[in-house]
Amino acid sequence: MGHIRLQRVTKRFENGFEALSEVTTEFAAGSMTFLTGHSGAGKSTFLKLLIRADTPTRGQILVNDVDIGGLSAARLPLYRRHIGVVFQDHHLLAARTVFDNVAMPLRVAGMREREVARRVRASLTTVELLGKEGLLPSHLSTGEQQRIGIARAVVTRPRILLADEPTGNLDPDLSRHIMDLFTRFNQVGTTVIVASHDIDLIETMGLRILHLEDGRVVSDRTSDPGTQSAAQSDQADSVEVGS
Repeated sequence: MGHIRLQRVTKRFENGFEALSEVTTEFAAGSMTFLTGHSGAGKSTFLKLLIRADTPTRGQILVNDVDIGGLSAARLPLYRRHIGVVFQDHHLLAARTVFDNVAMPLRVAGMREREVARRVRASLTTVELLGKEGLLPSHLSTGEQQRIGIARAVVTRPRILLADEPTGNLDPDLSRHIMDLFTRFNQVGTTVIVASHDIDLIETMGLRILHLEDGRVVSDRTSDPGTQSAAQSDQADSVEVGS
């Protein structure tokens, strides 16, 4: 599960702006991909279409061979239950505890409280924040708040995990930790797509990079950490020689 295919997807808004243009691409179930591109390149629109927060102007998006554009209002919540979403600003409820924030999607789904508690503890353990479930978000650091957002996104055990600039407000060490968390979820079979501008970090991970420019896919490649390391080493050597 978690296979995604876009077929000639175009998204044009009422003001005439075309956020995506004739995008055709595919994500294998259990794969991990980074979306890159300048601000306004179409990354956020891409993710919004995948969660059916919006629909294409033209083209099809197939998830497990189902055209999600044709999902009825009644079927949409069930579809979204299988997708976890992580935002840059984490969207935590300030007046609710960490536990309640993570538990929210399970309670919305009507899960029994005993199972909710078990799932929340497991999710917080994964992001290394078990023991802080009684705190309010304001008592946590920015990095911890982002990890709570991730715990909430994965507590439903989604088949697909989407993240929109999840490291945008974090320092390099925290950014690496967050990306490592995403790779751990991917390693257990979750399809992961991360929109990010953190090119230096992405290039070290040896994963697929889909680059957008003006709504079009202009590059689809796999990063080579060895090449990146060699380039960095050469640069360091040249600096040392010149100093």
